[in-house]
Amino acid sequence: MTSLTHELRLMQNPALGAVLLLRFAKAYATAHPEHQAAPLPLLFLVLPAVWHEPTATQIISTQQGSGLRAFAAKFTESRPPQLDVLLDLHERARRWRPKSREAMRMAMAVGLLRIGTDGRAIPGSQEWPNVSQPSTAKTMSNAVEKFAGWCAPLTLHEISLALHVKF
Repeated sequence: MTSLTHELRLMQNPALGAVLLLRFAKAYATAHPEHQAAPLPLLFLVLPAVWHEPTATQIISTQQGSGLRAFAAKFTESRPPQLDVLLDLHERARRWRPKSREAMRMAMAVGLLRIGTDGRAIPGSQEWPNVSQPSTAKTMSNAVEKFAGWCAPLTLHEISLALHVKF
């Protein structure tokens, strides 16, 4: 295993992914106008957005109140334009499905998440302890919560149009 592969495995591991999916599910339910749980297809966008540095950088640099459409617009307005980064989100989500599924399995196994009969990701009864986290994990968690807040008031169709993804 090369050192780069080892570093990627340390940062993009199922346990961290499970916690990020929990944080997304909680933030989504809190931000949703009717406090509904997150639709399962959205979970497949979380890790490809936050574990991809150019996309994560844009999430972090966009104000919470700006919303998902403003976040997406930043890719065309930047100099030079980075529309290819946004357009690659769909393909990245497809390629990273095994990582997302592995993180979901781990989250469900330890009680962080459960999937409802309506296909929504419900935060589990297990609480994630608020312990000190490395700054990178904290930054990712904040980005995930911001992303969830942007998605919550929108339908899957509106999200797919803004992000150029298919569900």
